[in-house]
Amino acid sequence: MADYTKSCIVLMFLMMAFLEGSMGAVYKVGDSAGWTITGVDYEKWASAHTFKVGDTVDFKYDHQFHNVMEVSRQDFESCNSSSPILNYTTGHDSVKLTSGGHHYYLCGIPGHCAAGQKIDIFVRSPSDTCRPKISPPPHRSHASSTPFVSFKPWRRSAKLLDMFLLVAYAIFA
Repeated sequence: MADYTKSCIVLMFLMMAFLEGSMGAVYKVGDSAGWTITGVDYEKWASAHTFKVGDTVDFKYDHQFHNVMEVSRQDFESCNSSSPILNYTTGHDSVKLTSGGHHYYLCGIPGHCAAGQKIDIFVRSPSDTCRPKISPPPHRSHASSTPFVSFKPWRRSAKLLDMFLLVAYAIFA
């Protein structure tokens, strides 16, 4: 009976470890302001978050006045909404980030993109998890040319080590 209990505990911890890695975070674009033409610096908002494959970005907006279009880099830079990759129009669109790299979104209503209603979301792929995050300084006009580097690659490894230690304790205690 004791071996059965220990086996169940080990199985439970292994399942928790696998589920932790497969669940992504959910980000509301623009936070409380949502997806709008005024009041949000989307470049700053995106740079304040670290997106990973499996995360979801929620676009909340008034569908009578806005939309969300996923576009190519070239269309993003020129605010061209004539050939979107995907078009969202419900006002509460959840976009699952399924691949690494840049994902470009803009509002296709004339003038909105040019006014700043566009966002470049950079998604880190699973192979990037051990690389440090390098971000530009917030204001380039008076900052040095050295980028800020944040080392957080061991956070996931620490969680797995904790799981391993708990399982080992359950087996050998």
